[in-house]
Amino acid sequence: MRDATRPGPEPPRGSKAFRLRPLVLGLALALVSGVAASAQPPARFVAPHRVRAGRAALSSELRARLDAARRAEPPASADALVEFALAQTAIQLHFGLDHVTSLRFDEAEREGHCVEYAELFVAILQHARGALDVQAWVVRSDARILGRTIPDPAFREHDWVLVRAREGGTTRLLYLDPTFSDMGLAADLSRAVDGDVQVPARSAH
Repeated sequence: MRDATRPGPEPPRGSKAFRLRPLVLGLALALVSGVAASAQPPARFVAPHRVRAGRAALSSELRARLDAARRAEPPASADALVEFALAQTAIQLHFGLDHVTSLRFDEAEREGHCVEYAELFVAILQHARGALDVQAWVVRSDARILGRTIPDPAFREHDWVLVRAREGGTTRLLYLDPTFSDMGLAADLSRAVDGDVQVPARSAH
């Protein structure tokens, strides 16, 4: 999805492009829903996979709410922490494109797209991890549906999340999509990502 921190022109609401966008999104989501069940998912996220540290800023009010939620049910494992971050991200955002992108998040629920979902998830996980050896990064990949680039420029790229979890002497890399998770689709992208995704060198140890 387009990184609207470098916003491009949006089609006017009455334009053909704006009217077609929900149709494109609906088609994409319908195909992506096969990710969890199909050996060859119709939606693919292809290299180069551009991995970066999160840049989101959480307000003090949001941090306080997250701290209260964590105290009420402390995540005791990496998987529990991931579920916590997915749930809290879904509380803060609902999917939409009719807004100016912002990586500043406060306690109020608002609209977001894949860039904001990924950034917020990473920020929440990093804030709530405590003593757990879990780290997350935002990943940007080119998107393909049935081998083809999605026509709408807003969906040619997609942001998702790489999580590294170290527990019990083992290290796992998780490919997760908080946007899809909030839409009721599978969060696990492990079978939909083509090519290697590299943990940033400064975080390798």
